[in-house]
Amino acid sequence: MDSNRSRCWAIKGSKPIKFTSGSKAKVNIGGFYTENEEFYGYDLGVTQNTESFLKSLLDFKRDVRTKIFLLLDRATWHKSKKAEEFFQNNKQWLQILYFPPATPDRNPTEYCWKTIREELTSIKSFKNIKVLRKELDEFWEMHKFTHKMSHYLKW
Repeated sequence: MDSNRSRCWAIKGSKPIKFTSGSKAKVNIGGFYTENEEFYGYDLGVTQNTESFLKSLLDFKRDVRTKIFLLLDRATWHKSKKAEEFFQNNKQWLQILYFPPATPDRNPTEYCWKTIREELTSIKSFKNIKVLRKELDEFWEMHKFTHKMSHYLKW
């Protein structure tokens, strides 16, 4: 909930002030970036694992109400036996493709996370997790990500 910026601006000669809440609480968020330049963020709960990922995927399916073609990085929760089983059992609405290993620059969602960090979470402290989630939701609703999905599909 605290910002992670180590530097901040201050008037020359004055001591910089960095406001912190003192809390080390955090929230695990997963997200999906669509070809319509929309970002859907989901709370993954206390631990980021296969179960929380699959729950967020089902929530995403409910929200978009269409078939999903999903490009995934190679996180352990995306490659687990349980996840692979889920993908096989839901082929009627879900198609999966993995990014090549060690290519975060090819993942458009990484750009979304970078923007969220630069414009919100790394420059501000939050009173509590509820406020953090509220501000994340407002950011996703108001912010228009402008990078094109098609630019990431050139391998």
